[in-house]
Amino acid sequence: MENTLFRRVAIGTAAATVAVGLSTMFASPASAHASGASGSAECVSVGGKYEVTWKLTNDYNAIVTLSDLKLVLDQNATTVLSTTQVPTTIAASTGNPLTQVSFTSVVDRPATKVKITYKAKWADGFGADVASGWVSLTGPCPSPSPSPSKSATPSPTPSASKPATPSASPSPSLPVTGSSSTLPLVGTGAALVVGGAALVATLRRRRRVTFTAE
Repeated sequence: MENTLFRRVAIGTAAATVAVGLSTMFASPASAHASGASGSAECVSVGGKYEVTWKLTNDYNAIVTLSDLKLVLDQNATTVLSTTQVPTTIAASTGNPLTQVSFTSVVDRPATKVKITYKAKWADGFGADVASGWVSLTGPCPSPSPSPSKSATPSPTPSASKPATPSASPSPSLPVTGSSSTLPLVGTGAALVVGGAALVATLRRRRRVTFTAE
């Protein structure tokens, strides 16, 4: 009787232990404090400027606060943490797919790979340091635009020679009528008139004298 009771208790205890273990095993993935990060890069300029789109996830059913986000490079380069708003929290996860936020950073050459690190702290106080894997900056960049070939500078077209402006012809003077011999002729005529008058007067005197003597 005692053995039978002992067996029953042992079997019940073992079953309870297995049940608890199974429930814990299946519940753990859904309640684990975990945040992940991944990125994809695209070259956006001829000089080798890459835009990296980051995706940060939360798989725990409590909100997580993000802090101390940093970019880690394999070589020194110019970086901009974000060209969009940097997230500060990720909402609680309700299952699959996981809750996710994203933003974009910029990295210049000579860097060839980059990763992101940050601190995550959940609402229940649990904290963790998170790092993504390396993201390669090796994608093709835009080709430079061909510069337009410079055409030969056209020689200046010779300007048509302007016809010489004709010099102003002197204004025609009024025609002069008559002859320059007018004055001598007038003088001769006057002399003839005077001489004729004198001749007539002389003849009259002679006739008058002759008439008186008879």
